Amino acid sequence: MRRTRIRVLRLFVNDTARLSPPERFNSLIDGLFSDITTRATNVWFPLGLAELALIKLIWRRLRRMSRRFAAIMDHYRAGTLAQVGAQVGAQAAPAPDSEPPPATADEPAPDPAAGSTRPHQPSRRSGWVIHAVSYFVMMRHHELVEMLEDPETPALVAAAPQLGSVLRPLCHMLAVKLPAWLRLPHRARHRGPKFPPAPDWVVNQPGAILHADGSVWQRWGASTLWRPGDPGTLEQAQKFDRPRRIWPPYD
Repeated sequence: MRRTRIRVLRLFVNDTARLSPPERFNSLIDGLFSDITTRATNVWFPLGLAELALIKLIWRRLRRMSRRFAAIMDHYRAGTLAQVGAQVGAQAAPAPDSEPPPATADEPAPDPAAGSTRPHQPSRRSGWVIHAVSYFVMMRHHELVEMLEDPETPALVAAAPQLGSVLRPLCHMLAVKLPAWLRLPHRARHRGPKFPPAPDWVVNQPGAILHADGSVWQRWGASTLWRPGDPGTLEQAQKFDRPRRIWPPYD
């Protein structure tokens, strides 16, 4: 009996290891739908209105993510991936039949994502879906980790970078740390002038110090009277003579 269980376990592990990244993703999404159905149909712990609204939001968001992933893969296989940005948007919209499990369909619940081009983010907490559904969703956490560790997954995302727009929010939903190859590069912030341009008479002041934010500063203390041969150095005199802003004037 024990040997039979070991053989079944080995067959299951081997079959899982042979799955391609898209097949792993579809299996993961199907598992999440099954977990949500189990939670929604639990008669011992019925959902409240707020919990029902959140479950419905998760259900529709996963449906959109699944459709977007499938659409990107279709364009990738067809060699038309450059056009995916314009076409996937229409395909990713939730369809009228995208409803949660039958047990929850009878209850009226608001849908925060309906009619919105940018889905509402219910929580910035990492793993918010696990906390919203149940602890047994942690199984999907490990499935996603195994999928990202598969060498075929980073190669596929490198060939189809649009898949990252699906995998990154999914990692946030299931509390999975983003691998380096999936992270977006940091955008350099362009800091322009904060203040309006200073008049010429301010800029031409002796010892005027111009800052990148458009402000102008000037020293008014003993360092402005320092001359070569005086005791100490200019740096020592400036140490106790901090610049003061002369533009724009303080309110």
